[in-house]
Amino acid sequence: MTDEEIKQEQDPVSEVQDALGFDDAGKSLAKALRLSFVILKIVMVILVAFFLVSGIFEVKEDEQAIVLRFGEIQGIGKDRVLGPGLHFAWPEPIDEIVALPVKRVQPLAINSFWYYESPSDKLRAQARFGKTLNPAKDGYCLTANDSIAGAGTSDYNIVHAQWILDYTIDFPERFFRNVYYRAPKPGEDFIDVMAETVNPLLEAMVADAVVATMVNYTIEEAIKSKTYIARDVQRRVQQKLDSIGSGIRVVTMQAKKITWPRQVDADFQQSNKAKQESQKQITEAKSYAEKTLNEAGGFEAEEVLAALEDTTIIGDQRLLQFLRLAGTAQEMLADAKAYKTKVVETAKTNADYLQKLLPEYQKRPKLVLQEIYRSAIEEVLAGADEKIFIESSGGGKARELRVLINRDPSIKRTKTKEKDQGGL
Repeated sequence: MTDEEIKQEQDPVSEVQDALGFDDAGKSLAKALRLSFVILKIVMVILVAFFLVSGIFEVKEDEQAIVLRFGEIQGIGKDRVLGPGLHFAWPEPIDEIVALPVKRVQPLAINSFWYYESPSDKLRAQARFGKTLNPAKDGYCLTANDSIAGAGTSDYNIVHAQWILDYTIDFPERFFRNVYYRAPKPGEDFIDVMAETVNPLLEAMVADAVVATMVNYTIEEAIKSKTYIARDVQRRVQQKLDSIGSGIRVVTMQAKKITWPRQVDADFQQSNKAKQESQKQITEAKSYAEKTLNEAGGFEAEEVLAALEDTTIIGDQRLLQFLRLAGTAQEMLADAKAYKTKVVETAKTNADYLQKLLPEYQKRPKLVLQEIYRSAIEEVLAGADEKIFIESSGGGKARELRVLINRDPSIKRTKTKEKDQGGL
């Protein structure tokens, strides 16, 4: 191919211009058009590249995201929910990114069961008297019916309570499908959206759970068992959230305050004081009983006592229970055993004596009786300080006997002296 032919192929526009008789001005215009087309192509390539790059987005560490394409969730299985990191999606309006803070715990204060407090009341210690319940302004909850002296039953089954619910989103897809929330506006935090659209739902569920739970407790139980009641309320709230497939998990449910109505404060304080005093006396009585029982029978006394009250334990088993005792009871058992041994030995000695005396008695009964009488008299007189012998009068005449009231002191001194000398 000649140079002329190559020139003609490479510059067809010049041929047309020459054929049409364009001048230099026309050639300049054509050159400008060619340059404009090149610039336009470059701009279009840049725009396409920018369009594609704008589809790259980042999911934060405490978030998970869902990609919607014309309203439908994209992905299969676990890929339907995107974790932290960089991801790609077609820019809007083709795809839409829904990012949810799954690791962020959201607190929610429930004050619908608390009595009305003005701004000034919240800033100072509030007196608990002089006010009555106003159902139009004061929140309250009913408990199991109970009463005390001086307080009406309608007032004594009412409590005021403050609750705190901590929750998080565990399943973003379920949350997106089943819970309505307003899409955040540019620059708006998701917490603001939750407070506006999700929190009212949770407040209603908590209120329903609190009402259903509190009727199972009396007012005293409600005040003393806040932890157990909070667990019961949390269980009920979670069941309701799961029943609608909300994807929300209740982290904690706290009963911040549970208190009695202000109008029965004096009666409740008096009743509470009496119960505390009663409980104190019961505790002291139990402590005294335990102390006495331990002193009487040792540390196993309570178990032994329970075993002895069992009618099925008899014979040797019952005796074994007695042997487990210690303390005063053991001392009494030892004394009883010693006394029993003494009585038995004395009885044996007396029986042996009578067995030996029986043959002599059968031979000479009067002589034996006189001997027994004499021995008895000697035993009795051996312990007497003074001995007075009176002989019978002759001729059967009566004799006059005079007894002096005061004893002879010399006899007592002599006995004491003899006793001391014998001890030395």
